[in-house]
Amino acid sequence: MKFKALLSLLSAVLIIVSTFANAETLYAGKVTQVTLRDLIPTQPSIGYDQVYYKLGRYKLDSKKKFDEICEANGQKGLAHFDTNSTSNDATSYQCDEPVGSRLKDMKTIVIAPNGHYYLTDGHHTFNAFWHMQGGGEQFKINVVVAKDYRNLTNMSQFWSAMVVDGNTWLQNSKGNTISYKALPTSLGMEHFENDKYRSLMYFSRDIAWDKPAAPVPFLEFYWSRELRKDIDLDKYDLTTKEGYRQAVSDVSHYLVAMKSDNVGGSGKSTKEMGQFDSFDEKNLNKLFDAKKGKATFMLQYKNNL
Repeated sequence: MKFKALLSLLSAVLIIVSTFANAETLYAGKVTQVTLRDLIPTQPSIGYDQVYYKLGRYKLDSKKKFDEICEANGQKGLAHFDTNSTSNDATSYQCDEPVGSRLKDMKTIVIAPNGHYYLTDGHHTFNAFWHMQGGGEQFKINVVVAKDYRNLTNMSQFWSAMVVDGNTWLQNSKGNTISYKALPTSLGMEHFENDKYRSLMYFSRDIAWDKPAAPVPFLEFYWSRELRKDIDLDKYDLTTKEGYRQAVSDVSHYLVAMKSDNVGGSGKSTKEMGQFDSFDEKNLNKLFDAKKGKATFMLQYKNNL
């Protein structure tokens, strides 16, 4: 028993040493492979329903799962897979392009003064990879280094710089300001609060808004600040198709009608934040399509937990 414990400890130490050794060669703009357990979150909440959609889709559509893994690795999409392909074996399926070919599609990290990796984009996707079949804390994925803060003296300076740079979101699911010390220390949905407004922002996309070419970090959270002012999501039954559709419809109409030059304190106008000129009924219907709708996959998965 002691021998097994020693082996486990040595393995953990080797992983940490390997991570730090790799960090020595990194710089802003470089692509690097990490395991999900290497990554430390920079936001306290996620929209659970967005992750539920992904997990529900992956469960019924393996092609979509491998396609999103390829995309996250900057490889455009899936070229080939078969029944023997597994998520945690990159040699068992083929992507369209080499790793890092499309940096804009990849998730980002920053390096702290202590050498640790902080995830600045991709909390929903990587939580889905954490919980999917073949995923988990050991799942490997490629990311882009957005910024290297190792020139700073200590972690206090790091967090001050993170706030100034917009690389962290320090508000909880109720819209209250928190300290960086209250952030999760690991991926895994159980470590995050569930922000229902963030979920509704995801499902209202393509109906009332879309991401602009150069979005501000945490764009959906800024929009969510506005939603909290006037929409009470507790009055909707978000476990049924009818209730969820009404919530998405009401949120989307609210977003389309909104006028502001400073959405949620972002410093951006509604148009700069991707607001549509009109409500897209066709895409609302598509969202709830009985066979392929994102909300359909989400509700099926959520209601079977």
